[in-house]
Amino acid sequence: MIEHDDLAGLTTVVTGATSGLGAETCRQLAARGATVVLVGRDRAKVDETIAELTSAYDPGRLRSATADLSSLAQVRNLAEELRHRFVRIDVLINNAGIDVGVRRLTPDGIESTFAVNYLAPFVLGTALADAMAQAATTDAAGFRHPARIVNVSSSGHRGGHLDFDDLQASNGKFRGQRVYNNSKLALTLFSNELARRFDPARLVVNCADPGFVKGTSLGRDLPFGYQVIGTLLTPFMADAEKGAKTIVWTATAAEAGKFTGAYVKACKVVQPSKDARNPELAARLWEATEALVAGRGGADLDA
Repeated sequence: MIEHDDLAGLTTVVTGATSGLGAETCRQLAARGATVVLVGRDRAKVDETIAELTSAYDPGRLRSATADLSSLAQVRNLAEELRHRFVRIDVLINNAGIDVGVRRLTPDGIESTFAVNYLAPFVLGTALADAMAQAATTDAAGFRHPARIVNVSSSGHRGGHLDFDDLQASNGKFRGQRVYNNSKLALTLFSNELARRFDPARLVVNCADPGFVKGTSLGRDLPFGYQVIGTLLTPFMADAEKGAKTIVWTATAAEAGKFTGAYVKACKVVQPSKDARNPELAARLWEATEALVAGRGGADLDA
């Protein structure tokens, strides 16, 4: 697909772009010449991140978009905005994620971790996938280069188990880590099912696992005790630059354009969990997700 060291002419969209992995992913893409659309929920933080990047990179290739990904209406509006603003989107990186540790509901009445970590990538990805696939580029030699969707997953998915009678963890005691793990399992299953639905010559869909990374904002809303544990573990975590390399490699490397429905860690394809590889589970989750988001956020699913 795209030459890893020269991304000139490439339009990339990165959610959760204002800190940690997201900001570093944007920096690495900009350093290689890509046009980068930074998506964040706080306009001021998006503008601040762009200002930091423009000190080193062409400001004409840095664009902004604002959306609160806990709101299905805002996710749909974001998809519509992106389709109208850009002739072609080559890469979508669903990086935004949260780990709040307590049960909170979004304005749509959905558990927030599940909404941001899974439903937002589902709605945004399905809303953009057709247009991305149709706009897949062909080079001078006649070879088609597929567009790419990269969903940032986590090894936590291996501890996930989906209960289709309680996808939003509304029954019994709320366990934040389990809910986070389930959201990443759902995201990985979605990647595989979306990949199955598209011709890989036009669109490839893969998961990227950046590892356990320091400096992210994932735990900003966790209870104090969990934040203390996270601080103690910091010396054993990778830095954002290393974690982002796997994301950028999955999104841009020529080799990574040759497979779809894969799980990438440390720039290598690895096996996800047994549940994540279950096509029947993926199809069932897709159907359940369509039912969950339909009619919420002011619109039916745009897919």
